[in-house]
Amino acid sequence: MNILTSWLGQWEIEIVESGEVKEIVPLKNNLITDAGLNILRDMLKGDITDAQIKYVALGSSIISPDSSDTKLWDEQFRKSVTSRNNDPVIPGKLYTELYISDIEANSFRCEEIGWFAGVGAAETKDSGIMIARVLYSRQKSSTESWTIRRTDTISRG
Repeated sequence: MNILTSWLGQWEIEIVESGEVKEIVPLKNNLITDAGLNILRDMLKGDITDAQIKYVALGSSIISPDSSDTKLWDEQFRKSVTSRNNDPVIPGKLYTELYISDIEANSFRCEEIGWFAGVGAAETKDSGIMIARVLYSRQKSSTESWTIRRTDTISRG
């Protein structure tokens, strides 16, 4: 009997310019934070009822992700998630997307991305529980849009 369970968080970015896919940053693993693990624990315990991923934030810090991180080091942009969908076939798999238009998030170089969940997650900088953080370095231009796709898989290990 397999008794282990795991949580795999992965992300990718599709960059579109002039209606054409310019680049796809391939699926990469991310660091699930201690706060991310604890939000699931607290939901199972019944201490909280809201663990929904609500916002994605971009920042400009190059400090390496650490499991103890609770916020981005230099948050510059935050936007509500565009969509959340369960995988229709694979149990425990969730897809979350954020669309950033060509006129958004162009005033700084993106270096970090964070996903924020829970009842406290709002448009306000540093709000909510940061479940994951990654480093991603790119200056977004005013001619490109980004779709950040996140895949969370809870599975038997």
